[in-house]
Amino acid sequence: MSEVDDRLLDQIDSVANAEEPRLPLLTMREARAVVELLQLLAAPDAEGGPAARHLAGNLARRLPAAD
Repeated sequence: MSEVDDRLLDQIDSVANAEEPRLPLLTMREARAVVELLQLLAAPDAEGGPAARHLAGNLARRLPAAD
């Protein structure tokens, strides 16, 4: 992994493990679009790809199932 991946993964994990209140900043459609965009950016050879996959997984697990 690259230095960028390591830095981004550290940031993502520090946020996910924080005992902070979560803020409602997105609509459900926006959240799903963010997850889909992250998955597109998560190409195996892309710098930041591992971090994008990790964050997409974290967010997708918190979204309710689509209707």
